[in-house]
Amino acid sequence: MRMNCKPDQAEHDRSRGFSTLEVLMVMFVSLVIAALAIPGFDQVRRTLRISGDARDLNAAINQAKLMAAADFTRARVYIDLGFSNVNTFHVDVWNKANNCWQVVGDVNNPCLTPGVSPVQYLSPGVSFGTGGVGAPPPNTQPNGIGQAPRCYNVHGNRFGQVATTACITFSSRGIPIDPNTALPNPNDAVYMTDNTQVYAVTIGPTGLTQVWATSANGNGNWYHK
Repeated sequence: MRMNCKPDQAEHDRSRGFSTLEVLMVMFVSLVIAALAIPGFDQVRRTLRISGDARDLNAAINQAKLMAAADFTRARVYIDLGFSNVNTFHVDVWNKANNCWQVVGDVNNPCLTPGVSPVQYLSPGVSFGTGGVGAPPPNTQPNGIGQAPRCYNVHGNRFGQVATTACITFSSRGIPIDPNTALPNPNDAVYMTDNTQVYAVTIGPTGLTQVWATSANGNGNWYHK
């Protein structure tokens, strides 16, 4: 009889489960761990977002450079700082037949149509801007920190520059140029921020691009990404 009672007692103990106190203790420990982990996770998420946007913009700039040289025409990356679709960018090539800028991938419109032509948006929480940083990355922009020159309108120089835009423009040889003078421009850069970090994509006189990062409102100690 004793031997038969032991399995019954063990089975009874297993079916009893956890006590309320044990469950509360597990929940408390889980909440503490989550409270410690959430700030770090949020920082990682912000970094992944802005760094991904910087890589996408860098890829678009290199695409424009290659397209300009391959097609022996002008190409540009059009950055919208607040004109039509704020915090967006797209690649344009000069459409010689229609004498206008055409968005790459826009099969419905031979010329750039603001608000209609396809664009690429920055991630939520990321916007174009310098984030309060006062100095450009080292050996870039000798005239001071700032976004690239304004873009010209759909049909080039005829209607002047478009406010709240910035353009990285390449000549038919794949050299970055000032859209106003068509002369080589060694000062091109685009800045974006999530109010915690600032990323910059700079373009040298030969078209070489570099991606940089620093803290927003910091001392401007830039480092390569």
